[in-house]
Amino acid sequence: MTDQALSDINPLDPNILACPHAFNQRLREEAPVYLCPQTGVYFVSDYPTVVEIAKNEKLFSNEFSMIQAGEAPPRDLEMEAILKKGYRRVDTMLTADPPRQRRYRALCQKPFSASSVAKLRPYIENLANELIDDIIDDGKCNWMDAFAVPMPVRMIAYILGVPLSDMALFKEWSDANVYSFSAGQTREGALNAARLVVDFQHYFADKIESRKHQPTDDVLSDIVNSSADGEQPMDIEECLSVISQLLVAGNETTTSTFAEGMHLLATHPEQVKLVQDDPSLIPNMVEEMLRLSTPTAQMWRICKEDTQVGGVLIPAGATMMIKFGSANRDANQFSEPDSFDVTRDNLKTQIAFGQGVHHCLGAPLARQELIVGFEVILKRLTNFRLPEGEETLNFLPSLLLHPPADLNLIFDAR
Repeated sequence: MTDQALSDINPLDPNILACPHAFNQRLREEAPVYLCPQTGVYFVSDYPTVVEIAKNEKLFSNEFSMIQAGEAPPRDLEMEAILKKGYRRVDTMLTADPPRQRRYRALCQKPFSASSVAKLRPYIENLANELIDDIIDDGKCNWMDAFAVPMPVRMIAYILGVPLSDMALFKEWSDANVYSFSAGQTREGALNAARLVVDFQHYFADKIESRKHQPTDDVLSDIVNSSADGEQPMDIEECLSVISQLLVAGNETTTSTFAEGMHLLATHPEQVKLVQDDPSLIPNMVEEMLRLSTPTAQMWRICKEDTQVGGVLIPAGATMMIKFGSANRDANQFSEPDSFDVTRDNLKTQIAFGQGVHHCLGAPLARQELIVGFEVILKRLTNFRLPEGEETLNFLPSLLLHPPADLNLIFDAR
């Protein structure tokens, strides 16, 4: 890639999406605001400009659902038949702008407040210990299957108040909801994802109706029956949209950080010693893991009016991609940005959860889950290493996310 001109590289190529760091560095150094001739998209890669755009919802819109869907494909009767069985998709938190977006945030804010999330600590700690109990005597595991996937899936199932017996469905539904972000989609894959999304919709539509008539003490009831400043409660389609976003945010992104974070520990034993000698460093370590992993690697924006960004004229209606993962490795913001340093002192500025009005609603929950989870991991396990020949962590290509493919792990009981 170093021998190619930027104009010859497609930033949305699956190989670039799976391993973006070298390309992102070239963008930051050569063209922090870059109009790609192959895609017509403006890519924004340096820290200050990404933050500037993320904080300016008046100029840069999040109403990108039509872009994410892509150009209208030829009519597919089988797909239409599947979708007719489900509910209409609506734009809520992620793909809406204020003031409409603000309404959804207000209606969903309470269960994800710091005080509400703090009450979940005992459950998170017990769940982490239960998962470690299952593997500690073996000294090795597939970390994705053993911890990185079930920890967030069980957490989101718990806070939504649905039976643990349905947990396997949650991962399938989460994967189906993010399929549209994946590179290299197939028709059969799209049909299967649509079927699963419809199954998800009907499952939660029943739960929503039940909670309307008999509220229980869970986040799902809070969402279904919420009110704020005289706002009308959400209808069933709005509730389904919000729940699907919580499902994805609660599973995919936290899973990615648990996986990449553990890979960082396995490849940096000196950092493991630091946090095991001083567990008070764990919250800072989690922020450093979030900075390096940035599970939501990039996000669409639409420019609302002609404007200058980083000395580049962006026309009204232009499609933009702001690259959070690139900004979090900007050497002008973070010294030695590719290194893993649990003592790094400016991690309050990392932007893995975004910025501005679209800052991740579930950030307090994700942080609590990661901090408590790694407290348990580092208290009970040590000497993390990787099987021979599996030292490199590989990633799946995704337009917006950066999900690890798999991770096998060897360890000792502490």
